[in-house]
Amino acid sequence: MPTVGLKRYLNLFRNTMNPFEYLIDKVRDRGRTLHFVTRPNKLGFDVPESLYLVFKEIFMSDVYNINSLVGILPDDPLVIDIGANAGFFDILLLSKIKNAQIYAYEPMASNVDRMRSVASSNFKFGESVIIKPFAVTGTPCEMLRIYAQDTDKNQVVASSVEGFNADNVKELLIPAVSLSEIMEKMPKLSIDLLKMDCEGSEYDIIFNTPAELIQRIETMLIEVHNIDEQRNIETVSRYLGTLGYDTVSVPINGFCYAMEAYKRK
Repeated sequence: MPTVGLKRYLNLFRNTMNPFEYLIDKVRDRGRTLHFVTRPNKLGFDVPESLYLVFKEIFMSDVYNINSLVGILPDDPLVIDIGANAGFFDILLLSKIKNAQIYAYEPMASNVDRMRSVASSNFKFGESVIIKPFAVTGTPCEMLRIYAQDTDKNQVVASSVEGFNADNVKELLIPAVSLSEIMEKMPKLSIDLLKMDCEGSEYDIIFNTPAELIQRIETMLIEVHNIDEQRNIETVSRYLGTLGYDTVSVPINGFCYAMEAYKRK
């Protein structure tokens, strides 16, 4: 379950070398761009105000249960990150497992630019994270319609689902690639980790990718959004169960869940 209350600050101290950067902003210099350095492996990165929530979810609320995750991954995991946003999950994972190889897919240009900025100032991130500026689908298509906020700032609620968020008033056509195509080009057959945070596209990806490809994935971390009777946490859990996965999910908010799926041995 995501960490709440004062325990979030313990995670901040565990995951960053300069936690007081956040605390100073909270009590005095509110709204400025923050700069953090991770621990134990050092990676520096900026957090603008538009990404405070994402930073807090990953580095403080620990929605991806990072210490438990590190305990089950190999020393050199092959990771696919769908909906990488500004790369905060990839930064955190590399700070714990320095030999991770990550393929990061993100459709929004402002978020891709921020990841590339991290890569330019951190050799290890640039070496380990392959940034792919694409939307990801289950059903193959060349371009995907994305509904996004009308802003040049980093954003977190862009979605292929019309009406997903009331602020998504701008339509974009984004180059797309299917998970099947991605997996066909991976350097090894087994994928150690698939992380997905793609604002409703998880259903197309999971249900329309051939089952035999999904079953090549050892562990999945999926942010699942309850949308309707066909697209909800129960239907995803049941389907992954039929493919041989044990799932655990906890609520993040009223309609969103953090799901962990582990391939049965």
